[in-house]
Amino acid sequence: MFRTSLPLRFAHCDPAGIGYYPRYFELCDAAIEDWTAAVLGIDRRQMHLEMGLGLPTVSLHADFAEPSRLGDRLDFTVGVTRVGRSSVDLAVDIACSGEPRFAVRYTQVLTDLTRGSSRPWSPELLERLNKELP
Repeated sequence: MFRTSLPLRFAHCDPAGIGYYPRYFELCDAAIEDWTAAVLGIDRRQMHLEMGLGLPTVSLHADFAEPSRLGDRLDFTVGVTRVGRSSVDLAVDIACSGEPRFAVRYTQVLTDLTRGSSRPWSPELLERLNKELP
């Protein structure tokens, strides 16, 4: 499991200082971007600009347990739940001080950005992903 913490900033909140759900997805994407660099060993700059690959989300499901407020430190846990030929399912669980706040389930697909179509995982990346399975 990969873990990172991010603050809930003013830009992530509605006028009442409560986390605005579309911004939660931006925070999740930031956590997944960090996961990509740590687990796959490729940062997004290298993936997109040098390798011509993307990892777009093709499906997501979110459940919200409790609101978060401006200044909360959100703890993100990113785990791999399934690895396909060119896809990966991720479970992103978010808590604050040990209290669950929300959870998002993603399917992302490795994509050739030039062709706009899926591309199989390389053996090296597939090995790294499989090591992350529970």
